[in-house]
Amino acid sequence: MSDDVLLRVEDLTKHFSQSSGILDTFLSKPSVRAVDGVSFDIREGETLGLVGESGCGKSTLARTVLRLLDPTDGAVYFKGENLAELSGGDLRRQRRDMQMIFQDPQSSLDPRMKVGPIVEEPMKAHGLYEGEREARVRELLEKVGLDPHHYNRYPHQFSGGQRQRINLARALAVNPEFIVCDEPVSALDVSIQAQVLNTMRELQEEFGLTYLFIAHDLSVIRHIADRVAVMYLGNVVELAETEELFENPQHPYTDALLESIPVPDPRADGVRGVLDGDVPSPIDPPSGCRFRTRCPDLIRPTEYEMDAATWDAVLAFSRAVERRSFEAPDRPTVRRQFFGDGLPGGDVGGHVERAIDEVLADEWDAAADRLTEAFEEPSICAREEPSYTVEPRYGTDEHRADCHLHRDDTPSPERVDGEDPATADD
Repeated sequence: MSDDVLLRVEDLTKHFSQSSGILDTFLSKPSVRAVDGVSFDIREGETLGLVGESGCGKSTLARTVLRLLDPTDGAVYFKGENLAELSGGDLRRQRRDMQMIFQDPQSSLDPRMKVGPIVEEPMKAHGLYEGEREARVRELLEKVGLDPHHYNRYPHQFSGGQRQRINLARALAVNPEFIVCDEPVSALDVSIQAQVLNTMRELQEEFGLTYLFIAHDLSVIRHIADRVAVMYLGNVVELAETEELFENPQHPYTDALLESIPVPDPRADGVRGVLDGDVPSPIDPPSGCRFRTRCPDLIRPTEYEMDAATWDAVLAFSRAVERRSFEAPDRPTVRRQFFGDGLPGGDVGGHVERAIDEVLADEWDAAADRLTEAFEEPSICAREEPSYTVEPRYGTDEHRADCHLHRDDTPSPERVDGEDPATADD
């Protein structure tokens, strides 16, 4: 492990059983694959941002890293020691250096306790600062921007931003090195978010803290993170320095997230990007690249010869059939809607024609299965798991982008010198 790496996560996996009763023990039910082979490093003093849609596994990953959940497989090295192998007193000692700030600043504070005892609780648990706890709590309250005289107040007497500052003071109580921040500002107003984030950065510099900062708001991540990991359906699909990721995204899912950021100008023209389709079930995730079922840049199967426009039309038709997102009153209407210039020829046209027949016969599932089997499953995106690094344009750190578009023999989705990328390798 490198000298400056504080935390290393190697192929970390967390699956949840669906068994809930006696009968389930006799039935074979697949597990929920919430986190499935995640790897990354966090260096001392840096902030690693973790972003992704709701349900992608961010919070489960955070809790598994801290051993609040036991990993199914993989390793978490903290200061060179594998937390996955620790238990009892050894794990307890390591947890002193690892703390967490939760998303909801209200429910994470005991309403029956005053602020002082709340912040003192970690010190008592680890037997620290005996006889000095009240003085330390008052000092910490001042450090996070609160009045030390608030020691004897209850949580309900504070605003949301102030309650999150109390959570921050509690996390700092045992002088940790590493703090997991699980969407710590998502429940706060935008103006209060900025104040809390600035406080966290100041405390990071003063105490030498290292953060794993989870958020779904990319503007927050850009403000506070040194590097960013993008998570989708239990996998980290892109990892790069913050400026590199925002200015040079190399995964279609990252592109889609960035396109969905609202433009703070009511005069701006254009429609922001919206991801089509639903997130697949983590019980049975797609083979190969997990984003392929929603990816606009799915690589066409090599056995078909078609230009980029034809492949786009075929893919759009295939996904519209799967989602039943259009009306199909007759054959000419369906053809015009998806293939205005006429149906493609050869095997491609044959598959499309038979799928249209099945749609008109109200056999949508059969049509969807036919198109998926013919066009999506033969793609390399469905057959192989991607793992690539690309040359960074901003900064010098490694840029990982798990997308088959970065294979040496895969043409770029952009047209170069007039060449059609869909036929460049034919």
